[in-house]
Amino acid sequence: MSSKKYVDHQLTDKHVHPNHQMYADQLEQAVQENQVDTKSESTPKDKTPPLGQGVRKLTLKDQAPDCEIYINEPIYEFKSIVANKRVADIGCGYGRNKAIVESVGGEWVGIEPFEGGAHTVVASAEDLPFEDESFDVVVMDAVLEHIPNVGKAFSEVGRILKPNGVFIGYVAFMECFHEISYSHLSFKALEHYSNINGMKLEKLSGGGLFGIDYHMRVLLFPLPFKLTRKFLAKGIRFTFRMKAKLAYLGLKYKRKMNSSEAKELSDLYYKVECLRQSNGFSHVIRKL
Repeated sequence: MSSKKYVDHQLTDKHVHPNHQMYADQLEQAVQENQVDTKSESTPKDKTPPLGQGVRKLTLKDQAPDCEIYINEPIYEFKSIVANKRVADIGCGYGRNKAIVESVGGEWVGIEPFEGGAHTVVASAEDLPFEDESFDVVVMDAVLEHIPNVGKAFSEVGRILKPNGVFIGYVAFMECFHEISYSHLSFKALEHYSNINGMKLEKLSGGGLFGIDYHMRVLLFPLPFKLTRKFLAKGIRFTFRMKAKLAYLGLKYKRKMNSSEAKELSDLYYKVECLRQSNGFSHVIRKL
């Protein structure tokens, strides 16, 4: 199949997997409505839509988070963020961040719900014993997924942060159940919980590792898989990049979109594809 025919198939075939079709639809909906062949695109009234097809008509931009998106890149330098700041390290464990914060003039407050760690306060993330607007920085590194009431935890973070303070860390998404995990959060969940608690998701990074390579590691344990996993993740990013290039060609030559618009959409497509499959996300969320 030629590249052009492949792109046409990806953008128009109604018999592909619902998830793939959803993304093809999202790219198509970015162009003007009168460019779409309504005869081929409309769903016959006497047929039930395929399983998995939602009622809402979502575009790619609807699904993308409204923030700066980074793929396989760091989004903050921990020392510079915590320098001379009061830091609440929720789920601090054995206190690996304590020395770092204090070395740059910050005040570290470690919080754990369980005895035995390096914490200074025993408390739940859903019920923090601190005054409103009393911290500059809140850290939760691989903690959110282990909190039973994640919505309440976000509310508490928003409460104790000072205006313009930041909530940083990492949350699992495509990881399997581990330790005792409850809520593995998508990028849209991070955005939603931020928005309803007076905060804004500013930066998001994913695509360094993926659910696919993560579950291969779990499947093959105890065989060594660390190096192989990095190569597999690189191959996944390459695949998504090639799909984005094909999408660009389809948008530019089949849908007659100008180069800059086609590039903007295909680049966003690449980023969202990487986020959809990501192992988890690093985030910077700011108190408004």
